[in-house]
Amino acid sequence: MSEWYYGRAGQQEGPIDEATMRSRIAAGQVGPTDLVWREGMGEWLPLAQVAELVSAAPVSPYATPSTNPVAAPQEVVYAQVPPTSGLAIASLVCGILSLIMCYVNAVVAIPAIICGHMAMKRIKESRGQIAGHGMALAGLICGYIGLAFQLLTIGVIAVAVVSEGSNF
Repeated sequence: MSEWYYGRAGQQEGPIDEATMRSRIAAGQVGPTDLVWREGMGEWLPLAQVAELVSAAPVSPYATPSTNPVAAPQEVVYAQVPPTSGLAIASLVCGILSLIMCYVNAVVAIPAIICGHMAMKRIKESRGQIAGHGMALAGLICGYIGLAFQLLTIGVIAVAVVSEGSNF
């Protein structure tokens, strides 16, 4: 076992064996800011920085983690996520519905296109305060495809009617 020294209030104490050191830490006689040293260490360090002794330090069951200097946890920082544009969500939903609906694609394709363009404009003007650019873009694409299907359907029906009318 190694012999430890500690400094408290300008006075050096030691040498003491590790068991005695641990009991003094547990009793609160050696605090987390008191300097400790043993042979093999480069310099005196605060108790809170000596890993082999930190586990012996008393931890109050009533202390909050931020007030426990011996085992202070690292602060976790969460990034604020901007809210998603409601218009972008509406554009995407309407765009998807325009692809699914048969013969009446334009009923939801036109709102998808309108909401998509409005969402893109608001998202651009918000400078990062509103999210949903990808949703708005997907809604626009689906809306335009749905509108194209509607126009194609109308064209096929018109051709069928005209060609059927010439057969009479």
